[in-house]
Amino acid sequence: MQLIRKIIIWVLFAPLCSFLIWIFNDKSFINFLNILFYTSAILSIITFVLIIVQDGVFDVTSYGFRKLKYQFSTKKQRTSMSDDDFFNPQQVKKDTYVVASWVKYAFFINLIYFVITIVISFSL
Repeated sequence: MQLIRKIIIWVLFAPLCSFLIWIFNDKSFINFLNILFYTSAILSIITFVLIIVQDGVFDVTSYGFRKLKYQFSTKKQRTSMSDDDFFNPQQVKKDTYVVASWVKYAFFINLIYFVITIVISFSL
């Protein structure tokens, strides 16, 4: 039931946002299609960035900068940071990462809207 609710929310979100913007603009189908294109593109980019962050892609870069900060610090600072897992990391990445399911659904549904708007615009 929750899966259906998540899918329905994201299936309706981009068209409703587009419709609300379309109400205050020129009311033509092409204008609605353009607004839906931009809305789905922005939502796709935002959810893709969320997937990347939740998957831990930037953990290696963060590890490198934190390790570099630890190496360039003074001995007094090193002794205070030696037990700190953040400033003196011992491993590059966590063992497991969990990407929230709603982010995956939101990304794929908005990507589908993005492709559909392109196909419809070429067919007009």
